[in-house]
Amino acid sequence: MSPSPPATLTVSTVAAAVGGVGHHLLKVEGYSRLKRTHGVTGSCLESGEFTAGGHAWRLLCYLNGNREESAGFVSLYLKRAGGAAGVVHAEIEFELVRHHGAAAATHGKYARAVPFDADGKEWGYPKFIAAKKLERSRFLRDDCFAVRCKVTVVEERAAVEEDVTAEDMERVGLVCQCKDESCRFKHERPAQTLREKIALICRFICGDASS
Repeated sequence: MSPSPPATLTVSTVAAAVGGVGHHLLKVEGYSRLKRTHGVTGSCLESGEFTAGGHAWRLLCYLNGNREESAGFVSLYLKRAGGAAGVVHAEIEFELVRHHGAAAATHGKYARAVPFDADGKEWGYPKFIAAKKLERSRFLRDDCFAVRCKVTVVEERAAVEEDVTAEDMERVGLVCQCKDESCRFKHERPAQTLREKIALICRFICGDASS
């Protein structure tokens, strides 16, 4: 029986890349009056259209929740605008903005890589903050509050072929079968800790002090 051919390994990497970042500030002025006119659960205030990562977006604010389960809370949501096709992945950050001179305080929410499709589906937090808590806070002043929204569009970077490293070989349990000595050295060297890698670079630059 002829021997089996040696196993081979190739490596490529697909990575996430930032496609663009956009910020939008939604100011709600005349909160008490708007709460009377938009106080029905499911009624929302909609921001103007803004751009992040080459895509159009809108911010939605529900002063009395977007559904019955979130009544009594301010709900914050983001959706795509403009009717563009395809799915877009984005990291989202919502944060209440404190007024100038107010004591340092933060209230925000953050989410990673949320998929947004083209049908205008919303994504966000049904219970971003309790309405009573907002009304007692320093985020509401002169019947006004503001929400900052940060949108980071995440794109997939094309696959890139790479040299096979010792770590890659160890992950799949392969032993280098290369004939070329320089290739064997690259593949057969043991996996190194960060400290060992730094020491190796120092020896390469400065030479071996023991020689």
